[in-house]
Amino acid sequence: MGGMGLPGLGLFLALVVAVAILLAVGFVWLAEKTVYRPGSKAETGSLSSFVTTVGLVYGALLGFTVVVAWEQFSSAETNVTNESSTLATMYRQTISLAPPEQETMRTLLRDYTTSVQAEWDNPGSDAASADARTAITDMYRALGGQHSPTAAANPINAEIRGQLNVLTSQRNTRVLDAIPRIPGLLWTGLLFGGILLIGLIGFTRLDNRRNHMILSSAIAILLGLLLFLIFWLDHPFGRQLGVTPRSFDYTVQVFDGVDEAK
Repeated sequence: MGGMGLPGLGLFLALVVAVAILLAVGFVWLAEKTVYRPGSKAETGSLSSFVTTVGLVYGALLGFTVVVAWEQFSSAETNVTNESSTLATMYRQTISLAPPEQETMRTLLRDYTTSVQAEWDNPGSDAASADARTAITDMYRALGGQHSPTAAANPINAEIRGQLNVLTSQRNTRVLDAIPRIPGLLWTGLLFGGILLIGLIGFTRLDNRRNHMILSSAIAILLGLLLFLIFWLDHPFGRQLGVTPRSFDYTVQVFDGVDEAK
């Protein structure tokens, strides 16, 4: 989703609206050609109960999916904020390290942050991901690893290593959050239910054909926008919209502030 950018996102939204209107108008036209005949009012009356039932069931499913997608989006956003905060904390903790080790850790922290920002600029970039993984591995090496008695006895190294473990976990969570969570079977149900509801509304007769098309189109657009919202929330990472790397930009400012405080 983030790779689309604003122009691509706008085109996709326009396509969703256009398809929704086309479906609504198409079903009304089809109903005019096949169902509207003497005696159709009685059929329409019996159809209204089906519209109500489908609307209630589909509305519950749609609302539940929106809530779940929003919770996943909020969780991804919170995790990114925590990851950038962990980086800032680790950079401040390097003040207590010996000069050679301090310089190495600060360089690696900056390298990692730069690689993370590049992952937003180039979604799916294997090079940026490899650089970030390498920076984390090198930070573990710089802290002496888990098998060095000297490193284990150093409380500063142990504290920073603990933060590094947290950072690694947060990165893994962010990578997993980038994978869409809503399964294809649920998407099939959402799309089929939306089309079915629009079709039933199109076959529910109104005296004024133009008003019928306008009403059906308005409902179709609403359903289309909600489905678009679910899709957007299920793809949380993006440069312009969604979860942005703004918190990492602030982290770089913290890095600069710590360096200037020497």
